[in-house]
Formats: sequence, C-alpha cells, structure tokens
Amino acid sequence: MRVWYFPIVFAREGSVMRIATLLARVLLGGLFVVFGLNFFLHFLAMPAPEPDSAPARFFGVVGTSGWMDVVAVCQIVGGLLVLSGFLTPLGLVVLGPVIVNIQLYHLFIDHQFVPVAAGVAILEIFLIYRYWPHFAPVFDTNTRQVS
Repeated sequence: MRVWYFPIVFAREGSVMRIATLLARVLLGGLFVVFGLNFFLHFLAMPAPEPDSAPARFFGVVGTSGWMDVVAVCQIVGGLLVLSGFLTPLGLVVLGPVIVNIQLYHLFIDHQFVPVAAGVAILEIFLIYRYWPHFAPVFDTNTRQVS
C-alpha cells in the first residue's frame, strides 16, 4: 500500500507534543464552540460592518438566507468533536471548509489580515499533522473498488 505522507519536520511523540496537541485542540475547539454559540445567543458584541461596504453586502446576503445558521451549527458540532478528543479527525473535517471560508472572506471581501483567523488555520494544519494517520488513507494511490 503506497500512501503519500507529508515530510516529517518534528517528532510526533513525546510529552511536549502531546501537550501541544491538547492545547491546540482546546484552543481550536473552544474558539469554534464559543463563536458558533455566539451566533445564536449573542453574548459577545460583534462590530457591525460599515454600511454599503463589501462585508455588509456579503452578510446581508448570507445572513438572510439562513446560510450562517448552517455555518454556526458546523462550528459548534466541529468544535465539540475536536474538544472531545474521541472524534477529533471528524471534527477537523467538519471545521476545514469553515476555516477555508474564513480565510477567503478575509482575503477577498474584508481585505484585512486578522491574526486570529491565521491562528485558527495554523491550529487546524497542526492538528491535521498530528492526526495524519487518520487522514493518510484518503491519499492512498492503490485504491480498489469495494463491491
């Protein structure tokens, strides 16, 4: 079985890596649970975009369509899965598209660098690296049809 692996830059095992993985899981999962719940409960003040700006038009469309409800549910579910530690790879898969959309929003619509958004992407990449044995079979080049 040939599987394509990313180059190993640092050790996968050891107490420092286990602590870093736990910290990354708590930070990433906690951020998404808090901000996903904030969409429904409004316990954090979120600044409104300037009227007639690109972000205001964007949220005018996705906010009224119910799209953000689905994104918030994905944030909560993915964050809880990452926090649980039992289904962390599934949580990373659920959060992956949300993180890509956050990055694309800030790149193409908001035109601002947001350190928290960059940090979330770094945490996601780090956790994918740490849980790589769960993702590696997706890149298996010797696939066969299952009947």
